[in-house]
Amino acid sequence: MSSALGAAQALSSVRSNRRMPRERSTILKNELRVSPSDVRWHFTADYYDGPISGLAFFRERLYRFCCFPEDVPEHHVYVLHELTPDELAEELRIKTKFETLVGTHWSFDREGEPLSRVVRPGESWKAFYDEEKIERRADPWDRPVVAWFDVARNEKNSV
Repeated sequence: MSSALGAAQALSSVRSNRRMPRERSTILKNELRVSPSDVRWHFTADYYDGPISGLAFFRERLYRFCCFPEDVPEHHVYVLHELTPDELAEELRIKTKFETLVGTHWSFDREGEPLSRVVRPGESWKAFYDEEKIERRADPWDRPVVAWFDVARNEKNSV
């Protein structure tokens, strides 16, 4: 009986620690919605059947983009977050290291055009992924949203 009670208490604790679903409208303000054609990919840092997070140009500045984790693999809605100078420097360091050790297949120029495709040998990929352990994914709820867009309504020449 006591083991059953202990298991029930543990399950209750797990349930109470889970995040409650949050209402997206609290961060996806209509006045912050932009057209996908206003955003240009710069680097895809995380990918699963489509971009999950990375860097994008918006109004001539680099921002972090990410989708809602529960949307994977559809990832239609993306948010843009401002980065501190140190965070941006770190993101760009990782981008450069990725291009050097893995390839340019997830990198784009300022206009959002893919860089010439270069894919490095597999052994150098291992060096990148062994050295760059990503502890957690970017989350739309991490910080204030600068802008957001929905690629389900994708326009020509947009992300």
